[in-house]
Amino acid sequence: MLDSLLIHTANIMQMCVPLMSLTGYVPQWRKLIQTRSAVDISLRTWLVWTLSSVFALFYAVIQWEINHQGWPLLISSSATLLCVLTTVALVVRYRSVAQKNK
Repeated sequence: MLDSLLIHTANIMQMCVPLMSLTGYVPQWRKLIQTRSAVDISLRTWLVWTLSSVFALFYAVIQWEINHQGWPLLISSSATLLCVLTTVALVVRYRSVAQKNK
């Protein structure tokens, strides 16, 4: 009984990760869109986070395929990768806009 309660609690907590992460991504996206500038944002750092997110998603997929467990991790890893890629796209877009305006 305790094991199933712990697993259920862990699953709920893992599902909260993308929602909690959005509270950090949305202000960054808003700032990028409002200022149309990504000059002060390190693209290299975001590319490292992209690779990290790909690794996490790969791990989640393997766990799902082999053990048929970890669907919350699969969902949160996918959402995180989507958020990171959105940020990278905005940085690239607004960095190129800034370079064209020089």
